Order: sequence, then structure tokens, then C-alpha cells
Amino acid sequence: MLKNKRFIWYTIVIVASTVSMRIVNNMIVTTIPLFTKYELNFFNGEIGILTSLTFLMTLISSSIINPRMNTKLRKIMYILSSFLIILILLMIFYSNGITIWIFSLIAGFSYGLITPNIITSASMVDDKLLAERLLAIYSLSLSLSLVLGPYLETYLLNFYNYRYIFLLFIPLAIPLFIFSFYSNFPEEKNEKYRFNEINKKSLFSAVINVMIYNIPFSIITVYASIYVIEIFHLSRSISYSVFIPFFTVSFFTRLYMAIKPFKNLKIAISISTFLTIVGIIFLSFPFNIYTIFISMALLGIPHGTMYPISTIIISRSTKIEERNSINSYFVSFGNLIMIIVPPLYGYLFNYFGYRMMIATLIIPVIIFYLILYIKYFNESYMLNR
Repeated sequence: MLKNKRFIWYTIVIVASTVSMRIVNNMIVTTIPLFTKYELNFFNGEIGILTSLTFLMTLISSSIINPRMNTKLRKIMYILSSFLIILILLMIFYSNGITIWIFSLIAGFSYGLITPNIITSASMVDDKLLAERLLAIYSLSLSLSLVLGPYLETYLLNFYNYRYIFLLFIPLAIPLFIFSFYSNFPEEKNEKYRFNEINKKSLFSAVINVMIYNIPFSIITVYASIYVIEIFHLSRSISYSVFIPFFTVSFFTRLYMAIKPFKNLKIAISISTFLTIVGIIFLSFPFNIYTIFISMALLGIPHGTMYPISTIIISRSTKIEERNSINSYFVSFGNLIMIIVPPLYGYLFNYFGYRMMIATLIIPVIIFYLILYIKYFNESYMLNR
């Protein structure tokens, strides 16, 4: 009974923290490109550089600073970062073409101290089955926030410009700060943080798996709404609404995973890779806006599966004392993509066009899948708990 009560309370903390964190984080990541392009008159290349620098700050804080802090300091920084996000939203509302760089970098740094610790907190259960269920609930919470956020922002954009969105999302950032006081961290005496101490096979297989999808996702996150506006010349609310089918399908995919966790990860990864390729093809050469919605819905399935599959790989193949460091490095590798790919594509869009460059996203999808298939598909954690 006590174990069940503890698990329920733990679930509440994880869900509230995750929804608050992700709904605001996703708004920042997807709205700053629109805000800077259509209100601050940034070029695509500048937008890509701003995104790159923001995720560089996340990389620094998540991979260099977070793993090396002791448990007490890490929790203090986690709480302070959660509070700082509230202030950042207010500052972005008042920002201009210069200060937006400063506030974006601070936001990126703060999320680097928040995200890996939520993942670690979600896996801090000794029972393997309960840990995977809690990770599925964590992933489901991510998707729930990614559904609620675009619905809310699409509605608000009918009445407010991009600048006011940051102000209106401040109340949604408050629960993360409140529940940050109740998040659990590993016991300091048992932790491992050095790269040569952790299970690298677990880390690399999780990273390669998420990279199958992360490169297309990095472009979708930054440029999808801009792409729709530039190709079909639609309003800001309709162009932002393309995220709705994307995150809605992702949510129901993760709901299914929470109810019935995958045992055989190889099948799930292969199907997700195939749907990613099909979705990119539809997105690259749309006949109309409805083709965009279909492609975004298809891409929502791998978005729903690939990230939680990577967290499951880590959970199945690591010990608790090394999990915080592995999760930190895992988040950091994902941030590398956001540092490199958006600015690169931002410039290439100007020379080769949106459609052709989006089509090239199929290439890294196939490459990373083949690497994962050859090197890690025979590992035991791909088949069972």
C-alpha cells in the first residue's frame, strides 16, 4: 500500500513537472523563430544561428555542468532554473533584436539543467516494470503538453501577436517551479558521472536510435510554420496549427505505449523509421495544405515512439547510479543536432528551396537506422526487460 501511494505521488510530480516544462519549452522553441522572422525581421540564417546558440547553451549545461554537480547543488540549480524560466518569458516579451539573443541563451542554459533531471527522476524506481511504466507516463506527459500547447497557441494567435504569446504562457511555467521542490535525485554516494565509468553501449544505442528521428524533428520544430507561410501564404494561426496533428498523433502513440509498453523494440524502431521516410516525402512535395497535415500526422507516430524507446533502452541496460550522467549525455547528443542542423538548413533553404532540402532529410534517417540495425539490434535489451 505504501509503495502504491509513493508511486502515485511520484507520478503526480513527474506529470505536473513534465507538462509544465515541455509546454513552455516547446512554445519557446517553435515561437522564437516566428517571432524573430516576422516581428524582428531576422533572416532564415540568423534564425538558425539563434537556435544553434540556444541549444549550445543547453549542451554546455546538460553535459558539462549538470553531471559534475553533487546531488544537493543539482537540486538547487534545478529549482532556480525552473524559476528563471518564468522570468525569461517576461523578458522575451520586452525583448528587441539584440536582447532576444541574451534571453534565448539563458533559456537554453536553464533547460539544460531541467530536462535530464526530470528524465532521471522518472526512472528512479527499483522495479524495472514500474520504471518503464513511469518512463512511458513521462513520455506521455511530454506528448500531452505538446498537444495542449499548439492548440492553445493556435487559438491565442487569432487575437494576439507572437510577442504576447510569451507573456500569456507564464502561468503554465509556474507548476514546474512548484513541483521542483519535490523531485527525487539519485543518492550522491552512488552516482557515477565520468564518461569512462558509464555504460557507453547503452548510451550510444539510445543516441543513434533517437537520431533516426531527431534530425527531421529539428527542422520541423524550427521551420514548419515558416515553411507553410512561405509556400501557401496562410495566416499565422493556420500555419502554426500544423503542429496539432503532429503532436496529437504523438500523444496517442505514447498513450498506447503507457498502456502496453513495447517488449520488442526492433519492430517498433523499424516501423517508426519507415513512417518517418513516408512522412518526409509527403512533407517535401505537398499538393496543398491538407497534404501537410497528413504528413505531420504520419511524422507524429515516430515522434511518439523514438524518444521513449531511447529512454527505455537506457532504463533496461543501466544501473541507477549511472543513469543521471547517461541521461545528461543523451540529452546533450540530441542538442548537438539542434546546434548544427537548423543553421545549416536555414542557409541552404535560401539557395535550394524548402521542398528539396526537406527531402534530403531522408538520407540521415536511413544512415542512422542502418547503423543501429548492424551494431545494436542483437542486444538483449532490444527484445525484453
